[in-house]
Amino acid sequence: MENQNDAEIDPGYLADELDDVDLGEEEGDGEKFYDNSHLVFSVHEGSVFVVNVDNNSGKYVVSGGEDDKAYVWEIESGEIILECTGHKDSVTCAEFNADSTLVATGDMSGIIKVWKIETKEEVFQFETSDLEWLSWHPVAPVLMAGAQDGNVWLWKIPSGGNKLFPGPGCACNCGTVLPDGKKAVFGYSDGSIRVYDLKSEECLHAISKGRDAHRDGLNQVTCDKDGQMMFSASVDGSCKIINPKTGKVSMTHKCDNIADLEKSVEYVAFSQRFHILAIASLNAILYLLDTRSGVVRNKCQHRDGITRVLWNSDETQLVTSCLDGVTRIWDARSGNLIQTCVGHSDQIFDIALTKDDKWLISASSDGTVRVYPFSDENAVES
Repeated sequence: MENQNDAEIDPGYLADELDDVDLGEEEGDGEKFYDNSHLVFSVHEGSVFVVNVDNNSGKYVVSGGEDDKAYVWEIESGEIILECTGHKDSVTCAEFNADSTLVATGDMSGIIKVWKIETKEEVFQFETSDLEWLSWHPVAPVLMAGAQDGNVWLWKIPSGGNKLFPGPGCACNCGTVLPDGKKAVFGYSDGSIRVYDLKSEECLHAISKGRDAHRDGLNQVTCDKDGQMMFSASVDGSCKIINPKTGKVSMTHKCDNIADLEKSVEYVAFSQRFHILAIASLNAILYLLDTRSGVVRNKCQHRDGITRVLWNSDETQLVTSCLDGVTRIWDARSGNLIQTCVGHSDQIFDIALTKDDKWLISASSDGTVRVYPFSDENAVES
């Protein structure tokens, strides 16, 4: 089943829809100076590319940036807990493991380091070709990383025991372990997708040719919580729903063509509760796709391309980050805008939300990470 939305849309209406949004007061030269954040972490020198929250207490953030450094710091105070040094290029990957005892950081040159939070010591280091992504296993102390040469590495931490999953001869742009912990899915720059068995190292499924394949590189591959559906996001302006057991594509959504705007799908996020796939596109539209019917329930308009989308804990609200430097909170049922988080002076690359929905964190090319209070008082009733 395909849901195709190829009608031309007038980009002028995007600004009209958002005329009443409070983006802050302006000074005489038009520069925004209003900031409704709780805290500004401004230690990085240069753009901040990645931000993640610890999985246990929700008290700590890791951020990585253009200054070849990552920092682990306390959310409410901004106090630095650990400075991760020794990288040779921009730190674009940084993530806590499942129990938040370890944090992995990776830079564009391919240097990967793992740090023990309690002792603040480096316990593992490896160097690949140019790094594309890294991700922890959902349960075990196992780290995976994809590289420009197409290889995907898997290591046991801290012992360093490893496996290698070769690619199709092009960069592996993204990947994740499936919820069963036994399989993983990888997306490549040629638009292909592969599902591997982590124990046998066998490629179980490959989507690389024909009408089901993406026409351009992958930005993200992910899965629902039960492991029944995989989702892909591509530069070609589409996302797909795939059966991980068969490797068959069950649905394709194509984003609207809008003049002068790219339509790359940067990120997707699935609501298990409402069976809604949130699709973030550089065409400035957030699509809320009903995965059961294939119908787009809402289109949430933005002022510029959308870089990330997250659901809150009860899946009644959505958070989006945008190239206009604003983070927005949306009502998931109605598609209405609830709140704007402002203060950044440049585009936002990444966002994170604490598991208790207390804090929203955003990383920007303006060199700062901002922490905003996130309230669910406007949440939609179930």
